[in-house]
Amino acid sequence: MLLSSQASTVRLVSDTYLAKLLEGLNSLRSQSALCDVTLEAEGVCFPAHKIVLASASNYCKILFVGNLTRADSTDSNVRLKAVSAAGLQNVLNFIYSNRLDLSLQNIEETFKAAETLLVREVIKLCFCFLESCLNCENCIDVLNIAKKLGPAELRQKAMCYVGQHYKEILADPQCLKDLDRGTLCEILERTDTEECCELELFKAAVIWLEHDRVRLKDAADILGRIRFPLIPLRDLQSCVQEMPLMRLDSGCHRYLQEALTYHSRLYAQPVLQTQSTSLRSGSTALLVAGGRTADNCLCREMWAADQSCSAWHKIGDLCVPVYNHCVAIINDFLFVIGGQCKFDPTGKQPLNEVFRFDPRNASWLQVASMLERRTRFQAAVLFDRIFAVGGGTLLGTLTRTTELYQPADNKWEFTAPFPVPIADHAGTTHKGILYISGGFSGGKTLQDTYSYLPRLRRWIGNSAMAFTRCDHGMATVGDKIFSIGGRTLKGVSLFFF
Repeated sequence: MLLSSQASTVRLVSDTYLAKLLEGLNSLRSQSALCDVTLEAEGVCFPAHKIVLASASNYCKILFVGNLTRADSTDSNVRLKAVSAAGLQNVLNFIYSNRLDLSLQNIEETFKAAETLLVREVIKLCFCFLESCLNCENCIDVLNIAKKLGPAELRQKAMCYVGQHYKEILADPQCLKDLDRGTLCEILERTDTEECCELELFKAAVIWLEHDRVRLKDAADILGRIRFPLIPLRDLQSCVQEMPLMRLDSGCHRYLQEALTYHSRLYAQPVLQTQSTSLRSGSTALLVAGGRTADNCLCREMWAADQSCSAWHKIGDLCVPVYNHCVAIINDFLFVIGGQCKFDPTGKQPLNEVFRFDPRNASWLQVASMLERRTRFQAAVLFDRIFAVGGGTLLGTLTRTTELYQPADNKWEFTAPFPVPIADHAGTTHKGILYISGGFSGGKTLQDTYSYLPRLRRWIGNSAMAFTRCDHGMATVGDKIFSIGGRTLKGVSLFFF
């Protein structure tokens, strides 16, 4: 290198020196040359150099530099308890070569030796290895190791893999039997197990329990994570009820009786919801049901959007094609109410039928019909009751009646009538109050807003909207209520927003 006359010093770094240094130290160790200390584990002795160990291991640094004395160690011999010879050898090889050979078979003993000697670099590499080798085939092994070694982040990642492949794990008899209790419970508690029905989860739990009689003492606790009401009644009676465990264990028998009671109250199920009856689903979905196409064809399909609302997929069919109907949801049960099953712009053929969809088993049930036939009306849910307000009637005229449906009794009843006959209005709920705005009545669009107070069973007027509108929407965001879109009639003109 040519240096300028004004340059005094230049710092150069060799790319090979550190490797050569480690190579030389390792060679000396292999020959026991200049070694001044011996590490012993499981009766196997490993000669080493104090200065090298003290620079790599905080434990050895304290031991040698701090001149601490221990009953089981001397200056030249250090006996390590609870450390395997193979684990110690692997850590020493790393200290002298910067190379660490890891596998799922030796990582625990290697980690234990590194933890005892306080060699932080080896500890970090152990965690990196577990994370990098994590896959669907070894996720259970990695999870078990992570539970012993930590940290929590690695354990969560391993459990995530287990959750993604839980179906294969439960379907493999040997893998299932080898699960530890905690991992099995975590699988049974997951809310994203849509690919595995509740009966399959139950059978897997029973196989795990019966594999070892010692496990049977925890049967009620383990099976408490099974959502028995989600198992179809026929399977409860033919499969679950016949299991000796469900008859002999009082706790398990109670779960069965609660599920049978739930199924016996078919119409009241929407208001009998508990943790054990809730869907195993980690997400909500936007649903479209029925309607009318641009060429006046009626639809009966149900479509659901993905989380980004960028794609749709069909999830089923309505009992009948319908439009100008209303939908309501009570604890994940979908109600399709009224409307028209034949295209008729005059609205002279509305329906009063009500159908309930249960996403737990993708089944439909016809519940009590409304007292009046309705189309172009509004429905909303308050305190697990459905309110149907206004709309068209059988003869095509408008009604001001309000009905409420109580699932527990499977019955509709009239409540306070709306102030005016109305159709094509909008509604929303907020803090236990039902709000209705706009609509069409008396040959004109309205701008009025009313609220229904269920405790007083009466309607009261509120501040009117800025202008008249019908066929619009309402939504609640925080403490504000929005009216969106719609149309208004001014003379013979029809305006859209």
